[in-house]
Amino acid sequence: MGLVGTLTHASFDVVLIAVCLAGIRRSTGLTLRTNYLNNKNYRSILGFVVGLGENLFDVAVAFMSAYPSIFRRQDPRLPPMPEDNPGR
Repeated sequence: MGLVGTLTHASFDVVLIAVCLAGIRRSTGLTLRTNYLNNKNYRSILGFVVGLGENLFDVAVAFMSAYPSIFRRQDPRLPPMPEDNPGR
């Protein structure tokens, strides 16, 4: 894999982790502590990446909300619902 492929793969991985962190923050309230970073540039890059993850998470939620026939909303305090089997 060349340099472009490696950078693309690494970028995708970073964005995927950022979206996962956004989901964790939304569902549990846990977030990253950035005061351990001494460099302001690193803090701003981390803030940008986490903000990008938040935005992509919002886009995914909006997409899923637009198709209620495919995705359903469930109260997180309830146990998982059994799978729908329309063929039965």
